[in-house]
Amino acid sequence: MKKKIFYVCTIILLLVACGRSSNDTFIPNPTDSSNNDGNTNNNNNTSSDDWLIPISEVKDGGPGKDGIPSIDSPRFIDANDSRTDFLSDEDLVIGIVKGDVVRAYPHLILDWHEIVNDNLNGNLITINYCPLTGTAFGWRSISNGQGSKFGVSGLLYNTNLILYDRNTGSNWSQLKLKCVNGGLIGDEPLLENIIETNWGTWSTIS
Repeated sequence: MKKKIFYVCTIILLLVACGRSSNDTFIPNPTDSSNNDGNTNNNNNTSSDDWLIPISEVKDGGPGKDGIPSIDSPRFIDANDSRTDFLSDEDLVIGIVKGDVVRAYPHLILDWHEIVNDNLNGNLITINYCPLTGTAFGWRSISNGQGSKFGVSGLLYNTNLILYDRNTGSNWSQLKLKCVNGGLIGDEPLLENIIETNWGTWSTIS
C-alpha cells in the first residue's frame, strides 16, 4: 500500500478587505459580464427573471468580484514540517483524502481566501468555505462539462457565499448547492467528501 502523502496548505495570507454588509442589495448590471481573466461572457444573465433565488435576497458582500482572491495554485508542506507550528491543535481544518493524497486546508487560510482550486491525483477539486456561515464543501471543478476554476463573486445569499465559475461566469450558491444564475442555471456541482475537524485530530492520520 502506498504511503499517504499528507500535506497542509500553507499559502501566505493576503490582507484582503473582508468587510461585508448584509444590508446592501445587489443591483444587476447587464453590462458587467466579464471574468477576472478578461474574457467576455454573454451567458451571465443578470435580470431578476434569470435567478433561481429572489434577486432581493442577493446582497453585495463589499469587496466585489475577486476582491477576495481564490487560491489557484496552492502549495503544501508535510504535516511534520516545523512550519506547521502556526497551527494549534484546536485550529479547525477542512480535510480531504483522494487516493493516496491527504490534504488539509486550515480555516486560518480559508478565512481570507474562501476558495481553493486544487488538483488531487488529476482530479480538479474546488474547496469552498464561507466564514460568515461556517459552511464548507468540496466539489469537482467542472462547469459546462469542462475543467474550470471558481472564484468569489462578491455576492451573498442569506449571508452565504456565491461562487462563480470562470468558464461561463455563472453564479453558484453554496447554500443551494446549485447554479442560480447564468448560462448554467439549474446545474448542480459534483460533490466530494470532505471533513471538518481540528488540527490535533487530523494530524494523527498516517
